[in-house]
Amino acid sequence: MKNVPHEGRGWVKGLSMWPNLVPGDILKAEDIPVVELKAGMIAVFSKADKELLIVHRVLSTRKTRNEFIVESGGDRSGPDEEEWHFSTSDRIKKVTSVLRRGNYRRVGDISVPAVLSPPLVVRLHCGIVRRLFW
Repeated sequence: MKNVPHEGRGWVKGLSMWPNLVPGDILKAEDIPVVELKAGMIAVFSKADKELLIVHRVLSTRKTRNEFIVESGGDRSGPDEEEWHFSTSDRIKKVTSVLRRGNYRRVGDISVPAVLSPPLVVRLHCGIVRRLFW
């Protein structure tokens, strides 16, 4: 996802958010204050080198004196090993919609559990979504 001040677009490359997001989905995101993140939202997280962007669901948040801490995870891959630490004044991209069949559709705050899905089911589902909705 490009680093655009207010709104950004990018695409899904991996399967960590399956079945809610599939590889090739085009995402639309808006820039919000990090303190507005809530459990269930999907956000774009950036590693220190800023080369790797991760789109995962917010599992929980907590605010300390000087920090805002976010626990995240993929719908399929499960919770991330590390928490994300932000200053309370930081901003983050929140995924608002996904492009399918020429229209952007709202992204829900409820995840469909997919941790135990066999790889064959995942590949079949992704193929069906691509044929029906792209």
